Amino acid sequence: MKRKSGKIRVNISVDRKILEKAKTKLRFFGGKLSTLFGAYLEDFVSSMQNQPNEKSKIAELEERIKVLENKIKNG
Repeated sequence: MKRKSGKIRVNISVDRKILEKAKTKLRFFGGKLSTLFGAYLEDFVSSMQNQPNEKSKIAELEERIKVLENKIKNG
């Protein structure tokens, strides 16, 4: 009988150059991409739960998206 681990496989599309840079940096720590993505998702969920109301959650999400888009655009 197989145990369910509570994990799910997710397919995402990312910029190839950024992915390669991330892999290079992760090698310094012996980390894995799945660990990195999991940590970011946990941080995202916990930070969104700490907001007092839905409007501020949306505003924070929009701000985070802008920051990420700028990082991607500016390399």
